[in-house]
Amino acid sequence: MIKYIRSIFDYHEHKKQLLIIVLLSFLAAFSIARIYSLSVGYSIYISGYHIHHFYFGALIISIGGLLGILTSGRRKKQISAMFIGAGMGLFADEIGLLLNCTSNNRICAYAFPDSFDIIFAIALSIISVMVLTDFIDRRSMREKKRRDAIANKTDHPQQSDQNK
Repeated sequence: MIKYIRSIFDYHEHKKQLLIIVLLSFLAAFSIARIYSLSVGYSIYISGYHIHHFYFGALIISIGGLLGILTSGRRKKQISAMFIGAGMGLFADEIGLLLNCTSNNRICAYAFPDSFDIIFAIALSIISVMVLTDFIDRRSMREKKRRDAIANKTDHPQQSDQNK
């Protein structure tokens, strides 16, 4: 079981490496945004509009997604994964604010008690994708081995058949 869990978080496999980068940058960006917002409380205003950091998160997710589909190469994909995770963290940090400010009979407040449940659910979703990726990769590998074994059997008839 421990071996299987280690294989899920195998940093040497490229797809899993990208998902780990998304997860870690998501958690880092969320933590930094939460600590900064609660301790400093500085807000950005443009033309009188309060610009929340979920706008920056959406922009960073978009940039990361575009980089991911338009570039090739391991390092560029890693940077793309970092952008996506960081954008998700900024966006997710204000989910509570969005839910509070758009619901009837709720006080519009940044410190939403269920925020950590939402963050946990997002992190668990990323880990679930890692598990699913591992499952699909293992299944594909077994299927390839099965096809190769069948191909080898038909390509190389047994020696006893050739001697007749």
